Amino acid sequence: MQRTKILICILFLIFSAKTLAQETFIIKGDTLELQREVKGTLNLFYSNEELHPRYFVQKGNRVLELENFKGEEGIPRYKLQLEELTSDTDISVIDVKFALYSLKHFVNEYNARMQEDYDYNASTDNIMKRFGLFTGISNNSYNDNPENAISPIIGLELEFHDPNLAPRHSAFLHLRQSFKGEHFNFTSTQLSLNYRFKLIRLEKVDFHVDVELVNLMYSRSKLEITNDAGQITGIDEDKGFAFNAPLSFGVGSDIRITDNGFITVGYNDFFSIVLDNNGNFPLDFSIGYKYNL
Repeated sequence: MQRTKILICILFLIFSAKTLAQETFIIKGDTLELQREVKGTLNLFYSNEELHPRYFVQKGNRVLELENFKGEEGIPRYKLQLEELTSDTDISVIDVKFALYSLKHFVNEYNARMQEDYDYNASTDNIMKRFGLFTGISNNSYNDNPENAISPIIGLELEFHDPNLAPRHSAFLHLRQSFKGEHFNFTSTQLSLNYRFKLIRLEKVDFHVDVELVNLMYSRSKLEITNDAGQITGIDEDKGFAFNAPLSFGVGSDIRITDNGFITVGYNDFFSIVLDNNGNFPLDFSIGYKYNL
């Protein structure tokens, strides 16, 4: 009973905090509950109640919904709105995207120019995070694999990047599990730190190069020992941890399917500067899904 009361109190506090962070506006006859993201000379609000997020800005008593359609001379309408609202200072709207992180960055930059004592809002951290799940196949070309057997893999990815200061660069963690394959009694669990460079960045898709920097792996294998007649004479079992810096390269692509969701495909670890493969051509493919946190 005591645990139930504690849980109810925690849920109440979370709900209350969320409610207090919202503000009510009447815009064009609609009553909207908006979440404030930036506070200053120019305020930024958003609403996630519908399929697509809506963004609003407030300057003085004027509240506008930013509109994402082509306006004059093919320029997106929201850029024209921001340009008008910030015409009292020299700030460019050219690179502003219709996304929360980009709008936050722009509004913070404007407020900093207008207010000498302006502090960037605590909730405007530019570091974005993406969480992903993936599955695929691998021939474990950097481990003993005499029959070049294919094994199934699954894994998790947590990616960090700053879309304003370094839009082409990101770091990510991989937790990856490799299972036994047919005639290949080898399993491994790997945790790795990786770097990603986006060679091509388009609105709906990007193509990138990945580099595995360091890797901690626990593996377990059982190899059959046979004589000249092909008879099994024993089992060679090996297990343990290994830490290395493989500097291995892969390529991949993120394909946007929703505002915050992506289909991911990858060809991983096809070349390593440090490790030697086992003589088999590297085959390591994955497909998955990830989304913005």
